[in-house]
Amino acid sequence: MPFKTQIESVLSSPRPKSSPARLLRQCLWLGIALAPLFVISGGRAFANETASPPLPPKWREVSRLVKASRSVYVDVDASRNALNPSIAAGASLLSIGWIELNAHGVSQVFLVGWNAAGWVRYGGPQNQDSGHRALDLTVSSDGRSPYLAWIELNSKNIPQLYVKYREGDGWISDGRSLNMDPTQPALNPSLSAEGSPPCLAWSEYDANRTYQLYVKYLSQGNWKRMGEESLNISSSRDAIRPAVVSDGTTAYVAWSEPSERNMHQIYIKRWNGKSWDQMGGSLNMDTGHHALSPSLVLIDHTPYVAWIEFDSNGVSQLHVKHWENNAWHADGNSLNQDPNHHALSPSISRAGSTAYVAWTEYDGRGMPQVRLKYRNGPDWITDNPRTELSAVSSDPILSGTESSVSIAWKEVDSNGLAHIVVKQARVR
Repeated sequence: MPFKTQIESVLSSPRPKSSPARLLRQCLWLGIALAPLFVISGGRAFANETASPPLPPKWREVSRLVKASRSVYVDVDASRNALNPSIAAGASLLSIGWIELNAHGVSQVFLVGWNAAGWVRYGGPQNQDSGHRALDLTVSSDGRSPYLAWIELNSKNIPQLYVKYREGDGWISDGRSLNMDPTQPALNPSLSAEGSPPCLAWSEYDANRTYQLYVKYLSQGNWKRMGEESLNISSSRDAIRPAVVSDGTTAYVAWSEPSERNMHQIYIKRWNGKSWDQMGGSLNMDTGHHALSPSLVLIDHTPYVAWIEFDSNGVSQLHVKHWENNAWHADGNSLNQDPNHHALSPSISRAGSTAYVAWTEYDGRGMPQVRLKYRNGPDWITDNPRTELSAVSSDPILSGTESSVSIAWKEVDSNGLAHIVVKQARVR
């Protein structure tokens, strides 16, 4: 069974329409999610929908981290592709991470910060060993300092999980792999530092070559396991693409795992202080269809999850549900903008009590484009943070605070060079 490796998917040319089987394989092992979005009105009302209507976001560009002939980050080669964007918004600092190939073709982790005074630079690549490939970067923040987790291949080409975080003027990292078993590959880390303590979820092979889902938390400088067993519904089936979120009181984890019928389902568990409790059953709209790539956020302590699910025509659709009165409730039906087009990689976040969802969707030309919607009561409102609609864009990541929402994505220019674009909007 292959594990995820660093792939430079620049998407610099139109893509032919893919078969559902091919798109499913891409989702499972490359972390790509599939689903178009559509403005939805009606359906079950959102929780807290009596709150004041959100203001339409007014987007301003923070900067383009990497672009031909120009780079705001002096240690980065502006002629190389930037991939795998990740951001984390804090009260006073926006942390922006990405992966970039060096002159030797080895993928490196980079991180910068942005605050009222401008750029905060953290030095060169963050890899444990700059000679080893890094992938699967995820960035989080405790509101003041950035945390980052990533996968890095060791000298035996076994993917290892690493975490480091900023404290004062330096980085805290003991340099050790966080794998349960360093002889087995890890992948798909998800990191949440918003609540205390920070939590980390990931998938890792066991001795039977089945991906098990694990969670650890940071305590007095050490990462300790949460729970004695893996979170899998069945330890004989792969648990992949976890998403973890914590508010400091409760931690939640969502992931995708095949059922007995071998159809991928979305599941969520909640930490009760001693073990993990499953929250309902499968979240799938139809348990006879594959569901993949969950994204998770807490809004007023209520978990909201976005994911993609194939419909009866083999086209992936985006769905959102939230937990209320001990059950999962759909927030509208499919959110696809065009139900005939696949979309990729959903990301859900919030600004205050308002939910935001971003994703990638192929347009009528077969070109991937970043899309975004936010909710207003029971409705999803279309918004567009992009200005260069002719460019290829993908892999959006959202992060919000009480008064703002930020988005980063990968965009390919006319020269075929991928760079990271970051924008922020004040909504209150």
